[in-house]
Amino acid sequence: MCRAIFLAFLWLPAVALGQVEAGIRYWLSTGETVRSHNAQEAFPAFGNPTSVLTYEALDAHTFEFYVQRRFAERWFVRGNAGLGWVRGGSFDDEDYFAGQVKFSDSTSVVRGNRISYAGIDVGREIWTLGGGSTTVGLFAGLHQWSERLDAYGAVFTVGGGTIAGSVPVITNEVTWTSLRLGIAASARVNPRTRLTLDLAWVPRAGVRDEDSHYLRTSPSDLGPVPNIVLEGKGHGVQLDLEVRHRIAEHWDLGVGMRHWWLRATRGERFAGGITLPLTELESQRSGATFSLTRRW
Repeated sequence: MCRAIFLAFLWLPAVALGQVEAGIRYWLSTGETVRSHNAQEAFPAFGNPTSVLTYEALDAHTFEFYVQRRFAERWFVRGNAGLGWVRGGSFDDEDYFAGQVKFSDSTSVVRGNRISYAGIDVGREIWTLGGGSTTVGLFAGLHQWSERLDAYGAVFTVGGGTIAGSVPVITNEVTWTSLRLGIAASARVNPRTRLTLDLAWVPRAGVRDEDSHYLRTSPSDLGPVPNIVLEGKGHGVQLDLEVRHRIAEHWDLGVGMRHWWLRATRGERFAGGITLPLTELESQRSGATFSLTRRW
């Protein structure tokens, strides 16, 4: 999908003549991903959920390129692509017997790795006011969001024992591919300042989650990495709110906030030749954005 979006970026300048906006954006964010599965039907001694894995306090720096072009009077096409790194966070792994009696609880340190995303939308303005000072439009598009996390060591608060912090214990990579339907609005506050809003409903999102448990690669255990894979379907919401101020002719500075939330409750977990139902897989990320936009 990312390749298709990149080719779409190359196509944008060829669209019929119209107003163009392009810029760069910095996103300072924190995120969390929670996943769980149910092994109780196959193994009644276990609880539901059987295992809950939580990655949290995932602070990240991301840099993004974006472009939008208007054509055929009220139509627009736009896209963005971002790449960044996760500074750190924590990983908690909890396991339960029937009755939700916890028999294992460990915490590991997340030392990175990366975040990437790309998207493309096509839309049309459906309402204008004040000679175009306020506009509201509808759009539809595709979006892909991926995060890779590396966790080291473990301290067990239930079950006992420790694993040295220098030991890589797990790498997780989750990728969401989403259909977006939303509203794009812009309102001019004064001659130099405007407020923009993008609110997208995600009616359908597919997710693939890969866990590489480096200490469980034995053929009698989970086998070669990635040794646990979850696949599911879900939904969510994506919100961007930004205030843009013209600092010079054709140039805007912006500050805003962004929140993404995607959740799947239908799917399966594949590990060690056994398929189990997914209970939940949820990712969210939010934070402040800072942008510089050039208009033609």
